[in-house]
Amino acid sequence: MWEDVRVSLGDDAEVSGKLSFVSPTRVEGKLKGEVRASDLLVVGPQAVVQATVRAAKLVVLGEVRGEVLGASRIEVCAGGKLFGDVETQSLVIQEGATFEGRSRMSGQSPAAASTS
Repeated sequence: MWEDVRVSLGDDAEVSGKLSFVSPTRVEGKLKGEVRASDLLVVGPQAVVQATVRAAKLVVLGEVRGEVLGASRIEVCAGGKLFGDVETQSLVIQEGATFEGRSRMSGQSPAAASTS
């Protein structure tokens, strides 16, 4: 379960730039830029992520502002906020969660998912 995922960015951290993670990762701090996760990415309840996110799976407990691309599953949990367009195979929005944006669901990720 996502509660057991190790924290890679603590709640006192603020980072700008590009970050990449290969193992399941939990972000608790503030992050701006671009995030790539080849496994699960958990945005903790106090976290604020303003970034383009490319993750295999995304769980939002805090706040995400930006595009989410290429995810097999996105889950916005109660209290979580996702502002931006998403591209995913599965989108779960729990009661009490906020999602403002457009979603595109496909069986596979398009090869030309480029952003400027």
